[in-house]
Amino acid sequence: MKKKYWIALIASSLLAIGGGIYFWSGHLVEQAVTSVVAKPTNPIDTTANIPEEVQKDRVNILLLGSDARADEASRSDTMILISADTKTKHVSMISIPRDTRVDLPGIGLTKITHANAMGEVNGGVHAGTLAAVQAASNLLGVTINDYVKLNFVGFQKIVDAIGGIDVTLPKAVGNIKAGNQHLNGEMALQLARNRHDLADGDFGRQRDQSYLLSAMGNKMLSIENIPKLPQLLNIIHTDLMDTNLSDAQSLALATDFKGVAKDNIKYFQLPGKGITAHDPLVGADLYYYEPDMAGVKKVVLEAVQY
Repeated sequence: MKKKYWIALIASSLLAIGGGIYFWSGHLVEQAVTSVVAKPTNPIDTTANIPEEVQKDRVNILLLGSDARADEASRSDTMILISADTKTKHVSMISIPRDTRVDLPGIGLTKITHANAMGEVNGGVHAGTLAAVQAASNLLGVTINDYVKLNFVGFQKIVDAIGGIDVTLPKAVGNIKAGNQHLNGEMALQLARNRHDLADGDFGRQRDQSYLLSAMGNKMLSIENIPKLPQLLNIIHTDLMDTNLSDAQSLALATDFKGVAKDNIKYFQLPGKGITAHDPLVGADLYYYEPDMAGVKKVVLEAVQY
């Protein structure tokens, strides 16, 4: 039975790549669009509140990169909303800075990265995920359909398993030179985590992460990697911390958007400014990124209508 399952996955992906999207794939993509994990809750009116009709035919997936270590509660070191139009095949990526100041229920104004950590303390890994998803939904004012939380070790393993990825960097990052570069897992992880060597700090890292995601997505479903899909899914399951997507739904979404033109992918960062303010969790003043909510709404509207 297990062997037939993997054969079905591989066959379906080949059909999708070679001859358009098979009904099986389209049906599962529609399931993802109609599912709802979080809608904005807005008791103090701080969210962008993007109308539901604007979000029609889009699937919004929150990607969480965790800094999990041993049994400690982890922060969501990376938060990227991937918003994809299932009809036009346009994809927007909105990076949320880890230091973004938001109002968390029962805590007050603190860093959005603390949502996952406090959720895990109170209810485990899944509770942490849901807290982070709700915080992102409230900040951006959008409905989030799905989520994927992966630790950084899993990311490195996947890149190595697919034979590395090719990216084009406008500037050198650490010991990785500018221009066209082929990265193995260790180098890709270095790029994904590096912010201290960048002139624009975390914003530069967010931009580099968007390059990595785009390159990795296309490489995973390249013809040479189709036979590796069972191995790749096993790696993902080993280091996957939490998701509401089944293997079949993940593959359907991936094949549906496989080969999306570079011009059909837009990357967005949230406007705001750096401030120092008191943090109720640690009882001290910390650096925050204070979002400009009028600017956030403008950015999100452009992203979800792309």
